[in-house]
Amino acid sequence: MAASNLKKRTLTGLILMVTLVVFIWLDRIILPIFMLTFVTFASNEYFRFWHRKDVYPHTLAVLFPIYAITLLIYYETPLLLPMFILFIFVCLLSIMRYPGSRRTHNFLTEIAAGFLGSVYLSILPVTIVLLRKISFTICLMPFILTWLYDTFAYFAGSALGQHGLAPKLSPKKTWEGTILALPLTLPFTLLLSRLWYPDFSVIDGIWITAGIGVLGTLGDLFESGMKREVGLKDSSGVFPGHGGFLDRIDSLIFSVPFFYMYLITMR
Repeated sequence: MAASNLKKRTLTGLILMVTLVVFIWLDRIILPIFMLTFVTFASNEYFRFWHRKDVYPHTLAVLFPIYAITLLIYYETPLLLPMFILFIFVCLLSIMRYPGSRRTHNFLTEIAAGFLGSVYLSILPVTIVLLRKISFTICLMPFILTWLYDTFAYFAGSALGQHGLAPKLSPKKTWEGTILALPLTLPFTLLLSRLWYPDFSVIDGIWITAGIGVLGTLGDLFESGMKREVGLKDSSGVFPGHGGFLDRIDSLIFSVPFFYMYLITMR
C-alpha cells in the first residue's frame, strides 16, 4: 500500500474510532440515535446491492424494524408482542407493494431481502446498546479487539501471506494473516480483561480472541460476498481508504454480538 494511501486510511480510521468512543461514552439516547443514523446510511449501501440485481426491497420494511427493535431494547421493553407486530408490518408492506412499479415481479426475493436487511443491520446497534448498559469499558472491548485483529491480519498477511483465504471473495485476505493475528491479538485481550473485566480467565481470553477473530473474518467475507455478487469493490467511497459504511462495520456485525453472548453466558 502506498504511503499516502496508508496515511489516509490511518487518519480516517482514527477519526471513526474517536467518534464512536465519544458517542459510547456519552450514552443515553445519543448513542442509539448515532448508531441508527450510521445504520441508515449503511442501509442505502445494502439497498444498492439489491438494486443492481433489479430487486427493490421496501425501505420501510427494513428501516422501521431496525429503529423499533433498537429503541425497544434501549428502553428495556418486552419484545414478543412488538416483534410479532413488526413481522406483520413487514409482510403487509410487501403485500401492498406487490406487484410493484418495477419491470419484474420479485415478491419472494424482495420480502426475503427485507427480512435479511432487518436482521443484518439491527444486530450491531442492539448489541452495542446492551453492552453499554453493562459498562462503558465492556462496550469498548470488542471494538478494540476487532480493530486490533483486523490490523494484525492485514499487516501479517501483507508481509507473509502466500495462501488466499477466500480468493474469489477477498483476494487480499490470507490464511497466514488470519492465523497469525490470533496470537498477536491475544495479549491485548488478556490485558483488557485484567483492566476491565477481571472475571475473564486466560481460557476466556483465548476463546474471546478466537471468536472475535473467526467471526469478524466471517463478517468481512459475508459482506464481500454481497459486493462480489453485484460487481462492487467497496459498498461506497464515503470514507477515504475505508470504503463505505457497511465496509466499516462488516466484521463488527458478527464479532460484537459474539462477545455479548459470550459475556452473558459466562456471567
